[in-house]
Formats: sequence, C-alpha cells, structure tokens
Amino acid sequence: MRTVEDTVRFLVPLDIDGSRDQSVELMKCLATILGERLAKITLLHVMAGRYLSEHMANIDFRAKNVISTDKFKELRRGYIEGQIRPVLETAADEIRQTGLEAAIEIEIEDGDPVDQIVEKANSGEYDALILQRSGLSRVGDMFVGSVTTGVLHREVHCSIYLPGSRLLEQGCRPRCCLVALDESDHAAEALARAGRLARACADTMERVVLVHVLDIARCGEALAGGEEVAGPAASLLDEAASSLIGRGIDESRIRKVAACGDPAEVLVDVAGREQADVLFMGRRGRGAVQDLFMGSVSRKIIYRCPEPTIVLVSVD
Repeated sequence: MRTVEDTVRFLVPLDIDGSRDQSVELMKCLATILGERLAKITLLHVMAGRYLSEHMANIDFRAKNVISTDKFKELRRGYIEGQIRPVLETAADEIRQTGLEAAIEIEIEDGDPVDQIVEKANSGEYDALILQRSGLSRVGDMFVGSVTTGVLHREVHCSIYLPGSRLLEQGCRPRCCLVALDESDHAAEALARAGRLARACADTMERVVLVHVLDIARCGEALAGGEEVAGPAASLLDEAASSLIGRGIDESRIRKVAACGDPAEVLVDVAGREQADVLFMGRRGRGAVQDLFMGSVSRKIIYRCPEPTIVLVSVD
C-alpha cells in the first residue's frame, strides 16, 4: 500500500467552458506545495457527444455504424484540435509555470463524464482527484445534477479534492487546516495528509485544529456517569496531536476540539470560527439514494462550506 509519504498522482477533469478555473488554480497550489512529491498529473476532458450534437446534420445516418464513419472521425478530430486541446494545453502550461517537473498528460475521451471519470480514478493510476464545485444551490445540484455530484455519489477509490475560495485567494499559503477525527482508517489517513500539509507550509501554517464529535448517546452516557463530556474523546485527540508532533508540527499550533451533537453542524461551525483554509475528513462510500435520504456529513459540509478546500480522504 502506498503511504502518505509517497509521491502523489493527480487526475484533474476539465471542461472547456470556463468552469475549469478553480481546479487549475488548486492544482497549481498543490504543485507548489508538494514539489517533488507530485509525480504525475493527468488533465482529462470527456466530450459527452457535444461535438456530435453540433454537427448532427452533417452525419449520414444511413451508415450502419455512425461512429466509424470517416465524416464522424473528421468532425471529432477537428473538434479536439480546434476546441479542446488548446484549452487543456493552456491549463498544462499554467501548471508548469509553478516550476513543476512532473509529467503532465492530456487525455480526451468520449462517453458519459461521470462514468469516465470514475473509471479513470479507479484504474489504480491515481491517488487523488480534483473536482470542480458546481456553484449550484443544494436543491439545484440535487435535482439538476452535475458531474461533481455524480462522482461524489459513486464509489471512488482515491481521495477527492474540492477547491475552496479561501486558499486560492491567499495565494496557496494555508494558515489553518481542520481535521475531522474518528476511529476509522480514513480519518487516520486524513490526519496524516494534514500533517504533511502543515509541515510543507510551516512558514504560514498557524494552527491545525483537530475535531472529534461524539454522538448524543455517548455524551449522555458520559454525563450520566459523572464524566466530563470531552473525556471519551480525549484519548483520540491526544493520540492525533502526538502524531502531528512526531511529524515536526509545533505543539503550540495544535488545537483540540471535542463536542457533542451533529457532526456536520459542529464541523461547519468550527471551520467558520477558525477560518479554515483546508478541511480534511475521511470519506465513506454511499450510493445516491442512501445519500439523499439518510444524509451524509461530507455532503452537508460540501454544500455549507464554500470557503475551505475540502479533502475527502480514502484509503482504498
């Protein structure tokens, strides 16, 4: 298994309509922060048949296999070279200007964007995926749909980065990161990634905030037994702090928060109060129906925290 100390390989899906800017800017930030640890970037565009719809009248549907016709292939090549590749090449040049030495690949595929992105992300070639935030309201995003929402509802085996406004506005120099902790392997990996970020940005990182939210039942048990509410969380938070100290993070920069209640509500509140630039949390896979009716901590935070860059960490 690759560890957090290994090199990192990013998949960055891009559109060509201007909505790509946040993803490119975040990739530039990460290139600056990760340096030699960044081993590979793939810029991916999925055409989804747009070029076909624009030129439908030019296709001879009497052909038995439309997709194999010479006319179709000619239109496809023209659309790629004239409309798509220049945009991706420009994005690659912007990322290279950070001084990046790692390879940047450009891939262009046909098909459903969600299917293609998930398949590529799960190929084993990548450790992380950057997804553009749609900017739609919660209801609009739920019912209109977006590629990002579609991917988040699928099983993805690499970590997912969602750009936030604060980090980009600060020139990629984070001052505060927040880590949501529980007993899972996903949360442990999230802590490790936060430690790497804090160490790489030691000159600007003012605080790392560790947050553990106890459910109401456990809080009730603690109070009934005469314990401090924070008691059941103390061991987990202390171990996490020790891990960060072992990575060279100054103890004075570590804050520990234990709370009771709804995890999403607590994390949103702490992220806002601390003005977190990056929020790390473990990701557990859910289907779209489960996520819609049962709710999800990560989904609530994504909708309600546009300022922090959110990192949903997977250990699969």
